[in-house]
Amino acid sequence: MLYKYAMLLLLNILLMSGCGITPPATLAPPGEPLSLAEAAPAPEPEPEIPPESLKKVYLTFDDGPNSYYTGLVLDILKDYGVKASFAVLGVNIDRNPDVLQRILNEGHGIINHSYSHDYNRVYSSPEAFLEELELCNKSIAEVVGSGVKIFRAPGGPSKINKETFELLRQHGYISISWNVASADTDPKGVSKEQILANVQNGVKLVESIKKTPIVLMHDGTEINRNGVIPGSAVASFIRSRESVVAALPEIIEYLREQDYTFAVVDENTPPAW
Repeated sequence: MLYKYAMLLLLNILLMSGCGITPPATLAPPGEPLSLAEAAPAPEPEPEIPPESLKKVYLTFDDGPNSYYTGLVLDILKDYGVKASFAVLGVNIDRNPDVLQRILNEGHGIINHSYSHDYNRVYSSPEAFLEELELCNKSIAEVVGSGVKIFRAPGGPSKINKETFELLRQHGYISISWNVASADTDPKGVSKEQILANVQNGVKLVESIKKTPIVLMHDGTEINRNGVIPGSAVASFIRSRESVVAALPEIIEYLREQDYTFAVVDENTPPAW
């Protein structure tokens, strides 16, 4: 009994003296979290989309660079933050080296499209075709330091015979075609609406056969835009180039709505067909 009274007396003294004993913290009921931080699980990071799973589209522009329309095309691509590829002619590079330099400076691709685009010269023999590509590469190299091995045949690869293909392959050249045609080389000229419809319908067709769209348009060769006769071939050419420039923003917007990302042609570009 004496021991019991002594312990009670000691406890009273400690409580009255405030000797710094801290009362225990209030405990949460069983099964209830101690804090909101413990209650909320850490957010899981957003899964990264592998680059190879993105839908790619290749915009390509043939026959430049020219001193007027190529710049307008480049302005639109820059405004939209889109990259494209330009199939260039050596004869036009020699006239507009500064435009080719701008194409490179702004991150676009270059395709060798022959020096002259003259069918009679290009297709006269396998050796003539090779010479046309080599001459174009010489013009490219004078501006950017080196040539390119990716080429697009004037008029398309169907014009190249087996012997020519083999010779070009031996020299390291890689052919790139297209599978979506804007049809902007119609001799009668085409409207903006026609070009847009041609590209949209072409992309849908290519999608249906599980191919990657490679879109063919033309910034066009160098021409004299002064004193053009209405109804002439040059007038139709100008109308089509202006239609390409007018349609390009809507083409880009359409492709973005279809979840495409814009790629530059290189040795890894899939075959058109």
